Amino acid sequence: MTATERIMHLILLLSGLSFQFSHGLQPQFVFFQTPKTWSEAQSICREQCFDLATINDMREMEIVLEDVKDKYDDAVWIGLSKGTTLRWHWSLAGDKFYKEGERNYLLWGSVNNYNCSASRYGKLNMFPCDYQRYSVCFDATKQGADQYILNTKYMVWAAARDYCRTYYTDLTSLRNDAEYQIVKEVANGSEVCVGLFKDPWEWSDQTDSSFRYWNPAETVWTDSTQTCVAMLKVKSGKWGERACTETHPFVCDCRNKLSFIKLRISPQDSMLDLNNPSVQADILEQMSQKLRSYNTTAVFHLKWRKQIDGRVFTKEP
Repeated sequence: MTATERIMHLILLLSGLSFQFSHGLQPQFVFFQTPKTWSEAQSICREQCFDLATINDMREMEIVLEDVKDKYDDAVWIGLSKGTTLRWHWSLAGDKFYKEGERNYLLWGSVNNYNCSASRYGKLNMFPCDYQRYSVCFDATKQGADQYILNTKYMVWAAARDYCRTYYTDLTSLRNDAEYQIVKEVANGSEVCVGLFKDPWEWSDQTDSSFRYWNPAETVWTDSTQTCVAMLKVKSGKWGERACTETHPFVCDCRNKLSFIKLRISPQDSMLDLNNPSVQADILEQMSQKLRSYNTTAVFHLKWRKQIDGRVFTKEP
């Protein structure tokens, strides 16, 4: 039996065990006042809670703003940092808002390297985020075609998004053919901003929240070397880029408690050096893959708990 086969044998032993996930649980935000670098804050959140805070919508943002109010002087880390790949997102976040395939139902008219999008004649077009356009807002409190409101003030994309969030719900998404047609009719021939934008930002817990709360001076994204995101006191809690090595207070998501599972390894697996870090890393990776096969939408972190002597596995007498 190869090392990989032995590791897979260990994973099969886990199939009857239960794990605690964060999926479906409401975030519980906890403010940590001791200043840390972004990476240090991430490690503390993962050790003591779940992860650095992910903000999914304006309701959660308001909760965090209330939690940290008057408790910081400059900036507070959240779980957003710059990745290496630009991806398209809809400004209006929320898994329940989209059926399967609707997030990626993108009917392009023109394609280029710009990072914001507009709709005209039932097609999406990319355009520079600092160009001014009309926009179409979405109002979740209404029904049918009344949910789509034309804003005839010329605005850059970020200002249009903030306007829609202030007076309605958000810039509109285009999830299906019916919505493309409605927005085409509402726009009446004008090219209008919609909620699609492209950026490289990633959440620490690897969830796909598209919610952003940038300060007005921030573009949709920049190529600066300041690759971590903080809430800024001078901007009333709106977000800005900071160097990840700066030290600031931070907000963790403490929605779940740690679950510990004890493993007993059968003699068949004893040929593996289970305290070899590379073997342990392989086991965790295989466990993660198996867990994802059971629940692809869950978010979890697996790690070994070390004994007092620094070892993970101890041989029974």
